[in-house]
Amino acid sequence: MSKHIPEILKDHILPFDWDVTKVWNLQGTVEMFSRARFDYLLDLPLWSSVPGKGMLFDISPSTVIQNPAASPHQAKRLAAADTSYPLDFLLHHDRPWILDGVHRLAKLYIEQAEIIQVRFHSSESIATIAIEELR
Repeated sequence: MSKHIPEILKDHILPFDWDVTKVWNLQGTVEMFSRARFDYLLDLPLWSSVPGKGMLFDISPSTVIQNPAASPHQAKRLAAADTSYPLDFLLHHDRPWILDGVHRLAKLYIEQAEIIQVRFHSSESIATIAIEELR
């Protein structure tokens, strides 16, 4: 079983669901990178504007940054983001895929942070983080 991902996101979102709490528990070295390297994610419709409706992929972080009223739910999550944690990416098929941290990235953008914390995880992590019924 795979999840529906809009065409615009097929190169950015993995085609399976994962357990974010398992991502947080992965071991990995925290590395420092220029935030600008990941800012492209802010222009993608990675979020859902309405809570409780599943992954709608209908609003971008940039939209919420520019107009918090466009999604009060996401604006609240953005404001509450704890930027002391790194962003998590999966290295799969020779490229990074975001696993967790877009709200932190958006907040770091607002705060004009130049350097951010990032962890990269290998493809072997899929066996650990993938939700069981989708393996």
